[in-house]
Amino acid sequence: MSRYVEVHLGALASSSPVRLQVGDVVRFAASGGRVDEGTAVELLGIFTPGLVGADGEVIVPVGPPSAVLFRACEPGEATVEVMTGDPWRSSHIRSVAVAVT
Repeated sequence: MSRYVEVHLGALASSSPVRLQVGDVVRFAASGGRVDEGTAVELLGIFTPGLVGADGEVIVPVGPPSAVLFRACEPGEATVEVMTGDPWRSSHIRSVAVAVT
């Protein structure tokens, strides 16, 4: 069964890869991201949160995106870059190694 995995960048050792299984979806609390190298993962998208109100309408806050999702699509290794901070003023880029089995 596939897993939904949340990665907290502050708790992740920079030398340790995130170990996933094919089909897993991984979420980073970030304002941007991309696959830097490898084909083991794909970027699903960069998202802004939303809530469904009582009338069925989706309510979305104003501000930058706050979630980046990747999917482990095949065994192998990849490197993703995750951008945190304000994407229009002071963003920070962190490279994260990913190993997919």
